Amino acid sequence: MVPSVRNNFGIISALYNLIESSTKRHVIFEEIQEEAGLKALTIKQLSDTRWTCRWNCLKVVLTRYPQIISTLQVMEAPESHLLIHSMERFDFVFHLFIMSEIYLITNILSKYLQSSHICISQALNQVKMTVNALESLRNETEFERFYSTALQISEENEIDPPKKLRKKKVPVRFGGGDKTLNALNIEDHYRINTYYAVLDTIITSIKTRFDENIIIDVLLMEKLFLTKTLLNENELKQLSKQYSLNYDDLRGEQRLYKAKLSTSTYQSQATLSEIRLFILENHLNACLPVMNELFKILWTIPVNTCTCERSFSTLRRIKTYLRSTTGEYRLSGLALLNIEREVEIDYGEIVKEFISAKNTRKIVF
Repeated sequence: MVPSVRNNFGIISALYNLIESSTKRHVIFEEIQEEAGLKALTIKQLSDTRWTCRWNCLKVVLTRYPQIISTLQVMEAPESHLLIHSMERFDFVFHLFIMSEIYLITNILSKYLQSSHICISQALNQVKMTVNALESLRNETEFERFYSTALQISEENEIDPPKKLRKKKVPVRFGGGDKTLNALNIEDHYRINTYYAVLDTIITSIKTRFDENIIIDVLLMEKLFLTKTLLNENELKQLSKQYSLNYDDLRGEQRLYKAKLSTSTYQSQATLSEIRLFILENHLNACLPVMNELFKILWTIPVNTCTCERSFSTLRRIKTYLRSTTGEYRLSGLALLNIEREVEIDYGEIVKEFISAKNTRKIVF
């Protein structure tokens, strides 16, 4: 993380703790927004895992910047004066604006990766689109747009423009004396040390996390099942070696599977759910055992962990303060009903199971 951007997030985190930790201060912030004829928004907490919260937080701070300053001026807390001093600077406004624009792009990827119906290849395509969009921002034209917008926001809020950097003198003991280093002007400083540095850090981080070489086997399996293209000899050998499968059987079954898939009505890029139904409807799981084994592996590999994380959020909603004495059996049942609420319940089957549990019920019912 670039130090100046990290400091900005520290200021925003302190702002959230000051305003949203007190009901009275939050009400003051809402009243100031309503007096300005704006919809009352809440400053979101910066989360290390939920990137959507970061985007929402930056959006509120940027769009309600004058109202936040007015709220801090009304408060009597000593921290408010420090926050005003930190926020009424061009450095803060510039970093706030560029990060909000960058998160505007990455937030789309973050939401897409939370879907439970995507595969690895689709996720990687979205990642490539995001990286290309970020790389398109890395030029002087886009920087000038960001810089001029930040200057305009600063002028509207009566913030002093950035000051010229002081040239550093080289000490005499290092062969300097009257000679001075060629210092960057203020625009070059923000362009090189902040704007380009932030973009390079984020782009490199995304490429490292979604390196195709790490998940090459999963991509090969998706190519095998989801497309009508035949895998070459080296790709088949890699899969058979990785999962201890018979190479000749895999090569022969691939031919049969692709021949059957080519006669189907599926598009060139089907989903895993569609292929699962295709395999079951045509009984390919019985006649193509090696392919079926590979599909089981592919089907059970999670693309993301969002569904599991939502299950933990369900427990927090169910076991509240008033339900603190809920037993494990009841808690598990309530959580299961909430997590699997999309499953249609056949009440007739439930009644049959209830009746068959005891012989006396069979007689009565």
